Amino acid sequence: MKGLFYILIVFLVLFSCNENKLPSQTEIYEIRDIGELSTSEYTVGKIIKLDNSQYDWKKYGERKILISCRAKIKAGIDLSQIKKEDIIVYGNTIEIKLPPAKITSFSMDPKDVHTEMESVSGLRDDFTQTEKNDFLKQGEKAIKEDMNNTTILNDASNNAEAFIISFYKQMGFEKIVVIKSVKE
Repeated sequence: MKGLFYILIVFLVLFSCNENKLPSQTEIYEIRDIGELSTSEYTVGKIIKLDNSQYDWKKYGERKILISCRAKIKAGIDLSQIKKEDIIVYGNTIEIKLPPAKITSFSMDPKDVHTEMESVSGLRDDFTQTEKNDFLKQGEKAIKEDMNNTTILNDASNNAEAFIISFYKQMGFEKIVVIKSVKE
């Protein structure tokens, strides 16, 4: 009888060691607590050129300006947008649908804005600070429009997928299926 008892103990220990304990529902949904996850960063430069000599033909002379600026743009995914129905668990497999990637941060540091060239001749007035600020707004708008020609959102989505896979592998899942949403 003692031999049977020892064999049962050995089997219990062996099978309990091999069992992969999966996380609780609460732990699975903790990913949402991360919130906004920026996974990609680009630095983009722009040159803004204005030659408004032709705009005011009544005045003699020229007014030209060349301003360079640089912006840092971050993109990522807002994990707090994940809903309960976006996560499906079956066995050691988890399937998660991610929200679309978006621009999470856009900043233009004043240290990265430089007047490269300014030329005023004849009877023309110097550029005012208000005019320079308006040119910078045009540059910011142009940079934001150029974001559509970059891969920043795709990179952010791919990097978020890699993060999610690592996150759930550490929880003990063997297969992680990530469904990426595209921006509508």
